[in-house]
Amino acid sequence: MRWIQKKNEPRELTEWRVRYAKDTNFGYDLMRKDQLVTKAVTDLLVEEQGGLCAYSGMPIKGYIEIEKNGTKYHKCYCHIDHVKAQDHCIPYETVTYSNMVACYPGPNPKHKTPYGGEKKGKWPDYAKGEQTLFVSPLDQSCETRFLFNLIGEIKHNEGDKPAETTINKLGLDDDQLRKLRQGAIQGTLGLKNTLPLKDARSRLTKLQSQQTGRLEPFCFVLIQALKIHIKRLEKIAKYKLKNNKK
Repeated sequence: MRWIQKKNEPRELTEWRVRYAKDTNFGYDLMRKDQLVTKAVTDLLVEEQGGLCAYSGMPIKGYIEIEKNGTKYHKCYCHIDHVKAQDHCIPYETVTYSNMVACYPGPNPKHKTPYGGEKKGKWPDYAKGEQTLFVSPLDQSCETRFLFNLIGEIKHNEGDKPAETTINKLGLDDDQLRKLRQGAIQGTLGLKNTLPLKDARSRLTKLQSQQTGRLEPFCFVLIQALKIHIKRLEKIAKYKLKNNKK
């Protein structure tokens, strides 16, 4: 999970709330009917997240113009998820930008995705105090509370119950998702982890320095994998140097 630094909400959303503040149907469902506002919100979410799903790290896109049979229309390749689920929100919270993130997959998928926003569903239940067990991507500590190895498995620091619960509730240990992470790691380190030390250091620096623009899928996983790889290669190099001096 990568820390999301929220930006100021789009002007379209601010103006919409003012316009419909006294509407008896005020809330997210009403907002969704305004395509201009929904597109503005979605596109900004995708931009501030670097084109990555807030929970899984999968690549996502906002609204893309498509032409079919001579007709142009916009199709969205992600959906909006509420960090505090709508079922536990007052209407104003459902249209509060700071409570929204963009997630994989797009709206109305044919099959439910076993990880990420769809898996999260109505969790956590605020009435039961479950929010204390949720590691949110809006929490800066999220980047250090999930640990990845070279085959894409996800773990948590010992004793970190919220991280453990979040992994389970969001399906972040789903095998399909693990294989996608593993594929990204192999694409970086090579199938047999043969990326040279110099190249690994350069790759790590590049990933760590990128803060804006479209990010690489699972970049936070790749950073951890590269650190593991570099540490191993440095240990081997140190061992060889020591033995050559004998």
